[in-house]
Amino acid sequence: MKRNILTFSLLVLASTFAACSDKEYTVNTGEGSTTPSQPPAPLVREVESFTVPGTEVSFDMVLVHSGTFTMGGYDAEGPEHQVTLSHDYYIGRTEVTQALYRAVMQANPSEFTYGDNYPVDQVSHWDAVHFCQKLSQLTGYRFTLPTEAQWEYAAQGGHRAPATRTDYAGGNNLGNVGWYWENAPHCSVNTTSRQTGRDTTLVIRHTSAVGGKSANALGLRDMTGNVREWCADWYSVLGTEAVVDPQGPVSSDRGRVFRGGSCNDSAQYCHVAHREGLSSMSKGFDFGFRVVINKK
Repeated sequence: MKRNILTFSLLVLASTFAACSDKEYTVNTGEGSTTPSQPPAPLVREVESFTVPGTEVSFDMVLVHSGTFTMGGYDAEGPEHQVTLSHDYYIGRTEVTQALYRAVMQANPSEFTYGDNYPVDQVSHWDAVHFCQKLSQLTGYRFTLPTEAQWEYAAQGGHRAPATRTDYAGGNNLGNVGWYWENAPHCSVNTTSRQTGRDTTLVIRHTSAVGGKSANALGLRDMTGNVREWCADWYSVLGTEAVVDPQGPVSSDRGRVFRGGSCNDSAQYCHVAHREGLSSMSKGFDFGFRVVINKK
């Protein structure tokens, strides 16, 4: 059971800071933002490519058809149950990259700035929501974070999922489909020990460029490993009854859901149905996200 100590010290500090402020929030996107003068074109293709206005930065969104699937069944707080998603939606082919985040937000908060095609990291749930709002304003399409159900359905392969569920997004061999503790590149980080107060050096795993591992049945990359991905839902213990278009509770003292595991996690945290929750303001060097457009 591998979890990096430094990652969690950063997350604990952020959680403590936000303990009394983890609630619904709105974001002022600023007066300098522009809104498209023409309505956006209808989305009709299986893969839609977008370019951030005023830049050359592009990204792909993959269509996921509506359907019913078996969700959960791995964690005690996520029992197996039937979920129906009644509307098609698009989801990012990859995690949001540093190039895309910078093009929208004019900033890059990442710890691992090895290249534009690396996933953005050090983003809180609040940061991810802010990004979605700015990207929506720039393009005219409504971008959001995926619901937890949308995330797992897409990770399993959506309407193209294999007949038998796989342990990870794209197969049962974790090394083929994701960057995790056993195969991710490593680096050294200087820090101060909380136990002794002495300076020390930790060896940690760091992120890799997106798209370097095998895709799942939908052609999605890195839904397992690399960076953990924020979802829209507040965390709750799931039930066993069948549900349609679940959105999660209206609030939770367990924070927001994140999925997928990271480069600093062992295999059990990368399972396609593994789920955890954390304060909306928490961030770490292996926290990122991908985006969704609901097609209604």
